[in-house]
Parts: sequence; C-alpha cells; structure tokens
Amino acid sequence: MATRSESRGVSLMELLTVLALIAALMTLTGPTFAHLSERAQVRRAMDTFRDLFQFARTHAVYSAQPTTVCAIDGDGRCVKSWQGSKDIIVFVDKTKNRRLDSDDELLRSINWPTGDGNIRWRSALGRPYITFLQMGNTWQNGTLYYCPDNNDARYAGALVVNQGGRGYEPVDSNEDGIAENRYGDNLSCPL
Repeated sequence: MATRSESRGVSLMELLTVLALIAALMTLTGPTFAHLSERAQVRRAMDTFRDLFQFARTHAVYSAQPTTVCAIDGDGRCVKSWQGSKDIIVFVDKTKNRRLDSDDELLRSINWPTGDGNIRWRSALGRPYITFLQMGNTWQNGTLYYCPDNNDARYAGALVVNQGGRGYEPVDSNEDGIAENRYGDNLSCPL
C-alpha cells in the first residue's frame, strides 16, 4: 500500500501572493518610515546640542568659572563655521582668547560628522561661540540651527539660547509643518 507524502512547503502561487502583499505594504508605509527617520535625526541633533549647552551652563554655575562652547579648527581656535566634521567643545577658557590652549580645561568634545545634517550657530553679537557665566547667564543670546542633508525645512530644528542661559526649541505655531524661529518666521534650509 502506497502512502502519500505530506507536503511541507508552499506553492509558487502562495509565495507570489505573500510577496505581492509585502510589496503593497512597503509602498504604503515607505514614506512613513522615511518621515520617522528624518524626525529621529532632528530629535537626536536637538537633544545633543541642548544637552551640550546645558552641561556648559551647569558647569559654569557649579564651578564658578565662565564656560565656553564653540567649534574649533585644527589650531584649537573657535571658528564661525560649525560644519564639516568639526569638533565642538565645551571648555574653561582661562586665557580668555577663545582658543583651546594647554592652560585651558577641556570638559567635553563632540564631533559633528558630515552627513548627519547641517548646523550653524548664530549669535546676536556675531560671535562664533557662547560663554556661560558664573550665574548661568550669558551676555549674548543666539540660535543653533539644524537642517537635514536633504534641506527639507519640515525637518529643520532650532535651539534658542536666551541671555538667561536657558534654551528652548521653537515650535510650529501656525501648523504649516515647519517650525518658526523666535521672530515667527519659518525655519528655512539650506543654512
């Protein structure tokens, strides 16, 4: 008596049906995943710099020493451009020359790599740095701007630091999908 072997695989038709369903779902959800990825990148950038500025402010208060944040060039000088794989540092500028010298105290350093979006620091006095004083305040205010590599302003971000040394992120108050700067104008890219 012959026994029939049980089939343990799937037919070609079943496989093609499953692949068609997966392709249809990917078509529908692909833009959503891209949107979530862009939002996550903005959030990471804003969190990184909010934490860096808060660290500098806290250090200035607890150590009673002015504490500076800036991007530096190869010679350790604070530079205007925070772009292009620059090291962004927090340091106690004991010599007050806006340069990381051997006498200064380096507290923290991050490298903002090319390809993680574009950043730019703009201060009211045109300074390429911000210094937090012993009371946590700063004699200058400024804004750190972020734009994604694709320059889509819907994913732009900003961190405003007021003279009290406190930072906040502007929101999309008119609900057009783009956050506004402190003057109520939409953030724009490129920087």
